[in-house]
This record gives sequence, structure tokens and C-alpha cells, in this order.
Amino acid sequence: MISGDVMKKSILIFFVLCLFSPLFVFAATNPYPKTQTFNGEESVPCTRVVWQEVYERLGIALPGGWGNAVNWLKSAKNAGYEVGEEPRDNSIAVYSGFYGYGHVAYVLEVFDDYMQIIEGGVVGAEKQERTTSFEIGSGSGIYLTGFIYLDKVPSKSTSSTSNTTTKKDSNSFLKTLEILNISINFQKDVFTYTLTVPYETEKIKLNVEPEKKTSKAEWKEEYALDIGENTIRIKVTAEDKSSSTYILYITREEEKIAEEIKEEDNFVVEVEESKKDNRWLLWIPISLILLTILGLVLKKLIKRR
Repeated sequence: MISGDVMKKSILIFFVLCLFSPLFVFAATNPYPKTQTFNGEESVPCTRVVWQEVYERLGIALPGGWGNAVNWLKSAKNAGYEVGEEPRDNSIAVYSGFYGYGHVAYVLEVFDDYMQIIEGGVVGAEKQERTTSFEIGSGSGIYLTGFIYLDKVPSKSTSSTSNTTTKKDSNSFLKTLEILNISINFQKDVFTYTLTVPYETEKIKLNVEPEKKTSKAEWKEEYALDIGENTIRIKVTAEDKSSSTYILYITREEEKIAEEIKEEDNFVVEVEESKKDNRWLLWIPISLILLTILGLVLKKLIKRR
């Protein structure tokens, strides 16, 4: 027979397990293999790396039955995810090729003509972060086919957070963007600014403040300026890991001293030339005086006759 103390302990343990079991319900395990061997080289599969990045950054546990990377775009569309051809921050880039297996990469950030990605399948490394164009992936024979967007998760997909968890803020706007001693018409929903500063402006100082305290801005207080165009990027990451990038295109003018000296020299030359051209005017009064004297002499000679 079970004693009363043992029974009480068993009941207590049962209730404790019931009480804390929800903490473990929403934990998700990466369904893709930890390593792969291809041509005798071992690496971490790109599918595993991307699944883990999505899970850790966005709290989304993707389905595990999408198979090889080349199938992800079609599988995601069938699962209710939005797909398209335009790159977005925090999306998945899907590639074809690579001996029919394809390739996937997590898109961290998108710029004007390239994007920052995290990918696996790298020999000798668990994963790597790098930049790439919108057309070509890593290595030869890999071609971009589309993107899987993660802004809205289909209801049938699992999430790493419970329904009672407060939704994280997605605000990635700036409240303040100021350049010391330089006027800029800042608007939070305008992300590109172009301005020109004189040669004497060797550096600028910025004052930046996100609109939400839960957001984080990546910037430096002071930037040195080269002659010509300078590009300054300010990335704002929201609480939910979505982000926006404000770009300043600042052109520093070339030094004008040499041009001013040249203009002054040209002015002096023009003045000298002008003086030379006007010297003949001095002969007018001299000629008049000589003609007057000659007239008087002739007049006297005529009277004597």
C-alpha cells in the first residue's frame, strides 16, 4: 500500500508539473539536420541556419516539411506565407541551382542595390553574414527565384510565443535626426536626404533619437567627410527585429582657392590688355596740340607774304 505521505508528495508533484508544463509547450526544435556532407566536406545546411535565424529573431517556428531549399518558395506559398520578387528586411531569399538542391538565406537588411544576408552551407563555418546583389547568390550556378515574407504568419504555423504574450512593437521610425549647424527638413517617414556642404566642413555631428524607447538606432555621433559624395546610414531596429534605414547623401565641395587665384589672374591680364588697347587714346590731345601749333605757324607765314 502507498502511505499517506507518498500519496501527498505524488499529488504535489503532479500539480507542479501541470502548473509549469505550459512553459515548455511553445519551445520549438530545429527540424533540419545539424550537419551535411557534400563532396567530402562537412558544413551546416542552409535550411537549418535560416530556420534558426527566423526562430531566434522573429519568434516564428517554420514548418519542418519544406524539404530542400529549392522547394521552400512553393512550400511557403502553399502554407499561406506571402511570397514575391522584391527583397525585404527580415525575409527569406530562395535560390535555384546548386545541383538541384537550391539555397536559402536570411535577409537582414536591404539597400539600394544589394542586401545583407546570413547563410549556411559554408565549409568550415557554422554560418556567415555577407552582402550580395539581388540577382546572384553565393557561388556560381545559384540564381535568385524569390522571397518569402514573414510579416504575417499563417494561423496554421507555430510560433515560439504563447497567445498571452504581448506583441512586440514594430515601430522603427526616428523621432529626431539633426545635423549640428546644418538645416535638414527631417520627416520620420522620409528615409533619404541629399545635401551639399562647403569644403570647410570636414566633419559633421549628428543627434539621433528613435521614436520608441524599445527601438535601437545604430549611428555615430561624429562623421568625417571626404571631398565628394559621402553616404551615412542610420539603421533603426524595432523591438520585433524589423528595421528601417535612413540614408544621408552628403556632398562636400572641392576647395575653391586655386580657382579664385586663377580668376584673379585672369582679371589682371584683362586689365593689362585693356590698358594696352587704350594707349592710342593718349595721342588724341597730342595731335590736337600739334595741329594747333602748325596752324598758327602757317597763319604767320601767310601774313608776311
